[in-house]
Amino acid sequence: MANAPFRQWLVRKSWAHGVYYSKAVACLLPPAAFAADASYVNVAPQNWPPGFAGLLAWQLAAELFFIAVVLADRFLPRLRGSEAALNAACAGAMVLATWVGTVHGWMWGDLAIYAAGATFVATVMCTPSPVRRPMYVLSFLALGLAASLRVREGVELLAALVNPFCVVVLCIELDRFIYARNAELYAEMQRAESERARADKVLYNVLPASIADELKREDKVNAVKFDNMGVLFADIAGFTSFSRALPPDALVLVLNQIFSAFDGLVEKYGLEKIKTIGDAYMVVAHHQLDALGQLALDMGEALRLYNRGNGTALAMRIGIHAGPAVAGVIGVKRFLYDVWGDTVNVASRMESSGEPGAVHVSEAVYLQTRQHFSFAAREPIDIKGRGRMSTYWLLGRAGTAQASRPATKSRKAVMR
Repeated sequence: MANAPFRQWLVRKSWAHGVYYSKAVACLLPPAAFAADASYVNVAPQNWPPGFAGLLAWQLAAELFFIAVVLADRFLPRLRGSEAALNAACAGAMVLATWVGTVHGWMWGDLAIYAAGATFVATVMCTPSPVRRPMYVLSFLALGLAASLRVREGVELLAALVNPFCVVVLCIELDRFIYARNAELYAEMQRAESERARADKVLYNVLPASIADELKREDKVNAVKFDNMGVLFADIAGFTSFSRALPPDALVLVLNQIFSAFDGLVEKYGLEKIKTIGDAYMVVAHHQLDALGQLALDMGEALRLYNRGNGTALAMRIGIHAGPAVAGVIGVKRFLYDVWGDTVNVASRMESSGEPGAVHVSEAVYLQTRQHFSFAAREPIDIKGRGRMSTYWLLGRAGTAQASRPATKSRKAVMR
């Protein structure tokens, strides 16, 4: 028994194919019928050959049937996923095939349209349930009954049933083959979808979602300029001396545990992690500068929790600056999303000139987030490439208990 997702997929696929071919038949049947019936247009009905009236009725019924399928798909879209509707369409097509088989087959010895209709059901309208095989058998029995009414001789009857029997056997085999191929196709699609999802997961972990989507869509990424991007650098103070006492695998484990906690916080606040270099960690905020400040506070708390759980005494310097920057992807292999500009350099200087356990921010960050956080002004300091700058310690959320301040003489009064 087919599983539910496969059944639903097969029903929708078969219905869509059936509608496509119904449109084709509905367009081609009228001119084909006119060409076949043209010689009888000027003939009085009483002079029509036997079975011609039945053929006209079949042509009209077939045209109406295929138009009905197309209209049902157009105005009753819920039928696209209905197995019952698909089974009904198969039954209708088999009835039409059987009907034309009795008219053409036994009147004029022509089973071409019957074979075309039966194989249409076998190859196009594949159903999850094995309902088509009984239809083929019933169709053959109907043709046999029609033949027995016209052929009395046993040998002639047997000869008359050879062709329809072959058609039915062919349809049963086609039914089995098409179903198996559809099952294989669905399994391959599922595997491909699983691989695509896995590849997307890796890509979205490496690049921001918007950048990854652009890269998938256009095979390249255009650099984007931001007028006010927040940039955060964090570095574990004294980690080089700390790491000397650790074997390489233990060192990697420590960094993985700490940075994995940071990754969770970055995702929580909807920010973008750019990269890690050794024990340094870089994050940017395109618009949410207050979220970057809260991230810095939570990163400090996360490191304190790690120390408490592992008996370590690690401390982190964090620096934040905000200003114009350009972000994009460089290269064509091993893509790296990065940020460039003087803002990045100043943020790095905020970190390197800060103190362990403190969050050191520029005046630009203070001015933009002072309504959200408490700050302590620091004596102006020399920043490489920028001269003397006014900077601040970020202490905590405004209106809450203040975070511990760095033990430095350069600290001024607390500011809000």
